[in-house]
Amino acid sequence: MVTVSIIIVNYRTPELIVECIKTIKQFTTNVSYEVIVVDNASKGDDERFIKTQFPETRWLSMNYNAGFARANNAGMRIAQGKYLLLLNSDTKLYEPVIDRCVAQLEVRPDVIAGGAYQVFPDLSPRAFYHTFTFRKDFWIVPPQFRKYLDIFIIPTKYDDPEQVDYIAAAFLMVRKEGFEKTGGFDEEFFLYGEDTEWGYRLSKIGKLLVFKDCNIIHEEWGSKPERYEEAQNYTYFNRFDLQIQLSNIVWIRKQYGILHFFALMLHYWLWIPTFFLMKIVSNLLKLKNPFGELENQKKFAKMISTFSSYFWQILLKKPTFYKINQ
Repeated sequence: MVTVSIIIVNYRTPELIVECIKTIKQFTTNVSYEVIVVDNASKGDDERFIKTQFPETRWLSMNYNAGFARANNAGMRIAQGKYLLLLNSDTKLYEPVIDRCVAQLEVRPDVIAGGAYQVFPDLSPRAFYHTFTFRKDFWIVPPQFRKYLDIFIIPTKYDDPEQVDYIAAAFLMVRKEGFEKTGGFDEEFFLYGEDTEWGYRLSKIGKLLVFKDCNIIHEEWGSKPERYEEAQNYTYFNRFDLQIQLSNIVWIRKQYGILHFFALMLHYWLWIPTFFLMKIVSNLLKLKNPFGELENQKKFAKMISTFSSYFWQILLKKPTFYKINQ
């Protein structure tokens, strides 16, 4: 019997996947495993490229860009392992993290899923977001008032220092029964937010832990390196990636209900005229054209308009594939 089924979603990243599999082979020696690559309609002959080097790899074609949730679910459905490991294509192992994670889960039947800490290629630590309190960042609040968000958004406290609200799916090892009992990711999510939402449902049947002795290298944005350049142009108001934030808004509605969702959208809507007015007043005080230099304000209004176009589908929980075509 296969102990671990490793599922990697491919979207035009065959080179990264080859490097990832090389590290899996190098650092996984104590458990049996299979590698399943789920392809989201990549261009070129990615299957041949990967299987030429690793012919034992199982290949599953989605035949369209199904996104992260649907592709991983498809891989988990055909997996043969006792444990299912979701692994990003832009990750690398540099220690026996899979062996260690399995060993931890074997002696902890109360744990439904385990995760790893993420580091940059130079092994410096990446930011650690594993509590639902990160939703504070969804709110546009002047810095001096951010402390008041702590009154309404309180972090969960656990007796176990390794326990978390959710596990980032760059490295997420779940017992197969966890997938079978929950159905896996919510397939309305295209990309982002799906691991957060699934974590909430998984926590109903067992603990989620991020093990202190488990680490992986995570490059991130492997299939979209231009995001690094885009991030340099973010401002306080225009700091949201459209697809990421749409998924986050959908998650808020699903997990926290109508009132939380509506309050979040209402505050975005109110910021549109406020943001314009702030700039107009600033222009007047500087003796400039009051309606000049409004590019950031227009960009913000356009972004909120995009989110608002999904308002009724989200509010009414109408089944929708929340994918923004950019």
